[in-house]
Amino acid sequence: MNTDRLIDILSVDPEPVNSGHFGKMLTLSIVISGAVAFVLMLVTFGPRPDLQSTAHLEWVAVKLLFSMSVIVLAAPLLNRSMHPGLEDETNWVLIFLPLFAAIGVALVMLLLGQPRASGAMLRGATTVSPVRCLLCIMFFAAIPLASIIVVLRRGAPTRLKLCGGIAGIVAGGIGATAYAFTCTSDTIPFIAIWYGTAIVLCAAFGAQLGSRALRW
Repeated sequence: MNTDRLIDILSVDPEPVNSGHFGKMLTLSIVISGAVAFVLMLVTFGPRPDLQSTAHLEWVAVKLLFSMSVIVLAAPLLNRSMHPGLEDETNWVLIFLPLFAAIGVALVMLLLGQPRASGAMLRGATTVSPVRCLLCIMFFAAIPLASIIVVLRRGAPTRLKLCGGIAGIVAGGIGATAYAFTCTSDTIPFIAIWYGTAIVLCAAFGAQLGSRALRW
């Protein structure tokens, strides 16, 4: 078959790519994997025992505001990153806006607070809280990251590390959302530093995974 004949065959009744379909698949993946992460939290650690307390519910709401803001701001950019030509529209300031805001509030609290209280605010409820936070968020983010990567493979990303990194941020936000219900450390500095660090680590892992798993 010559080249002209092949071009004629391929050009007969071409169907446009439905880019909205990829967005719906990505949204579905985020919602379902988020539900799985929540169930995983319930069967492993369970919600904090004092969750019904009004004060503690307020802190859970603060953590959810932070983690879900990460997801809401990063997900649309993740959708763009899987379409060729739209990757350069990524606004990293927008993606990390919740983290920057939380760090800003945390610095003010640490500067205005008592020196003895600063260590407690950063350390959390116990000395193992930071390590537990990092490991749990990354653990709860594992399934969402894998699910998102599967959807991204159906697109046509060209900047693989960028795409994988944003996927890691979204997955980290999901992991932080699940962990918020079991976390007993109720300070803004703890949330900003350790939740933020866990999400950044998820982004780094996602970038490395994306460079391999998203190759055409």
